[in-house]
Order: sequence, then C-alpha cells, then structure tokens
Amino acid sequence: MARGAWWIGCWMLLALSRSAAAADAAPLGKIAVMDLRDNGVGADVAALLTGQLTHALAELRLFEVISREDIRTLLMHEADRNLLGCSDDDCLLNLGGILNAQYVVAGSAGRVGERWVIGLQLLDIAAKKVVRRVERDFSGGHERLLSECAVAAHQVVADILRAESGSVWFTVSEEGADVSVDNALVGTTPLMALNLPAGPHDIRVSRKGFIDWVRTIQVRPREVQQVEVTLIPSARFVEEYETGARRTRRWAWIAAATFAAFEGTALALRIYTWRTYDPIEQHYQDGTYEPSHPDRLSYYQAHKDDMRTAEIMDNTALGLALGGVLAGGAALYLFLTGDDPGRYRRFQAGSGSAPSLRPSVSLAPGAWTLRWNF
Repeated sequence: MARGAWWIGCWMLLALSRSAAAADAAPLGKIAVMDLRDNGVGADVAALLTGQLTHALAELRLFEVISREDIRTLLMHEADRNLLGCSDDDCLLNLGGILNAQYVVAGSAGRVGERWVIGLQLLDIAAKKVVRRVERDFSGGHERLLSECAVAAHQVVADILRAESGSVWFTVSEEGADVSVDNALVGTTPLMALNLPAGPHDIRVSRKGFIDWVRTIQVRPREVQQVEVTLIPSARFVEEYETGARRTRRWAWIAAATFAAFEGTALALRIYTWRTYDPIEQHYQDGTYEPSHPDRLSYYQAHKDDMRTAEIMDNTALGLALGGVLAGGAALYLFLTGDDPGRYRRFQAGSGSAPSLRPSVSLAPGAWTLRWNF
C-alpha cells in the first residue's frame, strides 16, 4: 500500500513538473489553429498556408500552438471530430473550450484575379467573442503569399503581445549609435529601457565606421532583460581613430612637458633670486647697510644692478609660471577630452604581437586617474 502511494506521488510530481515546464514554455497559453477555408486558392495551397500560420505562431515561442493534427488527436469522440469543419463563431468557441485553449485562430485564403486575400480572426474563448480581425490583400507569387501569411499571423495576435510587453535595456559599447527595432529607428545611445511587445524583434544597432550589429531577440512577457551590444569598428575607422587619438595625445604630452619645464624653470629662478638677491633688497628696505656703503645712496649705487637683475628674474619667473598654467590647462583638457589611444587595439590584426607601454587618462567623478597600459 505504501509503495503504491509512493508511485502515485511520483506520477503526481512528474505531472506537475511537466505542467510547469509547459507553462514556462508557453506563457500566453494555448492557441488552436483551424484549417484555412479554401476560397479559390486550391486545397493544397490552403493546407500550405495553414502550416505557415501554425509555424509563424509557434516561432513566437509564447503560445502552445495546437495544430490540426493535434486537434484530431485530442478529439477522442467522433461527435467532437465533426467540429473540425466548423467555421461559425459559436462552433469555434465550443471547439476551443473542448481543447482547453485560450484562443482560436480561424480564417480563409482566397484569390480574385491576380490578387490574393488572406483573412484571419482571433477568438477569445473566455470572452466568448472575436477580439481581432485581420485581412491582407496583395498580389505576387507564392513566396509573397507565404510571407504575407506570416505577417497576418503576427498581426492577429498583436494586441495580446502588446498587452504582455517586456522591457529591454540596451547596453551599447558606443555612444551615438542608432538603435532600430523591426526596421524602425527608436533612438540613439545611450537609451532608456524600451517597452516592446512580447515575441521576437529584429534589432539593428549601427554607427558610422562600425559594422552593424543585427540580432533577433525574444522579448518575454512582463520581464526586464538586458542586451549587451559590442560594435566592431572597421579597419579604416580604427586607423583614422588611432591616428587622431595619437596626435591629440602627443600634443597633450607636449603641453604637459611645457608645463613642467615652465613651472620648474620659474621655481628655479625664484629660489635663485630668493637666495641671492632677496637679502640685498631686504637690507636696503631695513636700512642695514654694509660698512663699505654706510648710507642708503651708496648702498643703492653699489647694488642697483643686482636689484634690477632680481626684478627681471622675478618677472621672468612670473611669466613662466603663468605660461606653465596655460600649458597645464591645455594638457589637462587634451587628456580629458581626447580619445584614448589603443581603445580599439583588440580589433586590430596582430594586436597581440607587439606589446607597448602607453599612458592613458580616465575621468572619474571628482577625480582623474593616470594609468599605464602594458
């Protein structure tokens, strides 16, 4: 008895796990796809379009799609199987209830002259009504017919997908890149989170000088997801970028060296005058003259050339100090605003064969950091 209860518990756990897995795989529930009615396209084409409709809905990965074969398997009784050929709304709603589906998609495919017409309707079983109708009227070959059928499939469930939208954050390696969703430009990086309908979306991220990043992402209902985008620069862009960045960095180091030279020279001049000439001027100001020049006039006549030299050196030191400040400001500006050489080094051919010692500056909140890249 205990062993039987154990087996029953195992089967119950297995059933629950399968149910949870199915719910996770089809978060928007079950949708039954009925055969499209043939209104002049031929039975084979109608069957082909029904398969395309089923495939397009299954590709969304949001519904558990019930195909005609699944319906025939699920309808165990012959009386229920008579519902397979029904087309009126009440019959379809009844069929959806038997299949335990949340939605039923039905419709027709027709041809008038050289034009095709695909009409679809979506029935909400709980609401017991048609909630959306879609019609595609077009001309073209069979390839166009298949593509238009897929478009109609996405359009007929568009309201459901919009109601179950998700948020997507795009983290792009480059600022100023254009982001397009389903061939529509939505903004330029950096971007806030985008609210997109559930289902697959074609994403293109592009910027001049870089290879376009193209992917199809699956947006899950009511979830937030992050998409990392690394744009790869073209060889020409890397060459132009590195040339400009090295030029700017070279001028930054020249300005920094000028700052150091000017400020160092100004400091040296000031120390020299402080040690050599400042005592002479101090004695002159205090009236403590030398024994050989006991009065103010004789002392001045003896040291006037020294005092004039001290004044010239002080003015020169001041001019150098001011020039050094300007050079230092220019160096800081070039370091902080100039592009960083080697930023795209990993994209260059043979970049790992020639290690180099290269300084770079990074800006952080309230500080700037000088680092050396090996």
